[in-house]
Amino acid sequence: MNKIAKGLLRLLTEIIAVTVLVVVISIFTDGMYLFGLPNLDDIRSVDISCSTVTADVKEVSSREDMELALKLTGFLKYDLFKKADSDEEPLIAVTYHCKDGTDKTISANDTTVWWNSKAYVIKDKELFVNLTEGVFFPGAQPAA
Repeated sequence: MNKIAKGLLRLLTEIIAVTVLVVVISIFTDGMYLFGLPNLDDIRSVDISCSTVTADVKEVSSREDMELALKLTGFLKYDLFKKADSDEEPLIAVTYHCKDGTDKTISANDTTVWWNSKAYVIKDKELFVNLTEGVFFPGAQPAA
């Protein structure tokens, strides 16, 4: 029995080591996801502003649009090892109005994301801004 337990412990240790290695490599190559985003069921509505196309704020409250606004944050994976330029201004701001009365805001431009009072360098440059403009502001003319 002792031999079986040692074999299982060794297998478990190897599985954990390989899993940690895969996660670390994934973070290095693909970037890190934002943590602390609200759950879809906790969101009442979402405000989206895009300074490149309009000065107006678009409010969405349908479940489908709120889910889309939440899923777009998947394109904001950031590089853990680069320092963001704090002088830049955001182009997109997404505010999640939660049912408990709190608001959570994510701001981004082509290279930087601001979340929880911190700035991070976006791994996939321009993708989030372009997708958000195309999905929520289709056909809009650039702001003057």
